[in-house]
Amino acid sequence: MFVVLDEEGVDPTNNHAERMLRYAVIRRKRSQETESIKGQRWVERILTLRHTCRLRSRKLFPVLVDAVQCFFKELNPDMAWIS
Repeated sequence: MFVVLDEEGVDPTNNHAERMLRYAVIRRKRSQETESIKGQRWVERILTLRHTCRLRSRKLFPVLVDAVQCFFKELNPDMAWIS
């Protein structure tokens, strides 16, 4: 609970986490959102993938293309870059 006091270098605020969510929050506020739960899950997953690609210095479109191609070939996409 008091990791901030025990560990040096731990940020006492959650500003980093809030900054990570900022794009998704702004997008949700500015768009008309989706009209179904299925659509909401899709948007959540795409935004999560977008952010993961950004953190890993990967381009989103090639990752999506690879995933779709693997889906139609019934293969698993290479996810080694995520870990």
